[in-house]
Amino acid sequence: MRKSLKIIRTPGLDLAADGASRFSGEMQGLARFLTSEMSTDNGAFTFAGREALLEPAAALDEVLGKRAPDRTVSVLKGAQVGMTTLAIGFALYCVIVHRLNVGYFLPDQDFADRFDQTRVRPALKRKGLASLMREGNYKGASPKGLKEFPGRGGSRFLYILGLRDIGNAISIPLDVLIRDEVDDLPPENLKWSNDRIDASPLALTLNLAVGRTPGAGIHAIYEGGDQRSWRVICPACRAESVLEENWPQILSGNALVCPDCSGSLDRGAGRWVAARVRPRHRSYRLSQLAVSTVRLERIKAKWAAARLPSEKARFCCSTLAIPDAGDTQPISRELLRKLRDAAPYRLAEAPA
Repeated sequence: MRKSLKIIRTPGLDLAADGASRFSGEMQGLARFLTSEMSTDNGAFTFAGREALLEPAAALDEVLGKRAPDRTVSVLKGAQVGMTTLAIGFALYCVIVHRLNVGYFLPDQDFADRFDQTRVRPALKRKGLASLMREGNYKGASPKGLKEFPGRGGSRFLYILGLRDIGNAISIPLDVLIRDEVDDLPPENLKWSNDRIDASPLALTLNLAVGRTPGAGIHAIYEGGDQRSWRVICPACRAESVLEENWPQILSGNALVCPDCSGSLDRGAGRWVAARVRPRHRSYRLSQLAVSTVRLERIKAKWAAARLPSEKARFCCSTLAIPDAGDTQPISRELLRKLRDAAPYRLAEAPA
């Protein structure tokens, strides 16, 4: 194994009593692996403009370094914030560096096959990573998307599978379970996939998705964790603001400003703060506003173009990472209760 892929000391996290945390120390471990081995459409992966991703990466690395069992990290995210690239790099890091079996689950096998061809294989074109891998063949699951990494102690596998096939959900032993596009994964098979890590001494789960329905899917998973939000510090008055919770009031011209003093805000100058204590489940809400690689001009233009309720709901989901079902809000007992309490209703024959 190449020297650059050896396990590096886990990066530190400064944890405060109020649940706040900030990445500290030089870039090492998973963060270093991502910047040295992963690439994007615009070149090598970098945390510049994606500073909010440093702590989730460090948290995952901390679990691996300590071999802390039964941990979950969940990310309720906006679109195109770099989290999927991080998840792919994390999967490869687990298999190559930590010698773990990883399952990367997507909604269906067609989706998984496209994801393998367009996202994973390009990452493996780097000479060092490609030399460590061979195409795998494991009879318990679809051979498509299966990557085998031989090494001391036997081979380790990365499975890239669609979860609509129940066989992919129940047939393979894993140490790390990554579930992408959670809101589109079949709910029953999602539950079955949990069993894949039962025999592992690590049993680490990473969930990520753009949330669309309040109280369901990735939003429900996020609420089950410690509910971390990215708080940006105003350099003028030192007040902290959660950007997505103050939109669009914090928008002034082509800049973001402090809701308290109107001072200019740096989107990357923030820290993650948990709403409650959940030691085994870290959950993050990562909006596009926290990631300056997503241009503010584009966010502003999308907001200006969102006129219909459905368009505003889509903006809330994909940009603010605040799930809003809009016109597709499902009928629930809570909704029926509100309708029942709102006014009396009478049934009548429909006119011919």
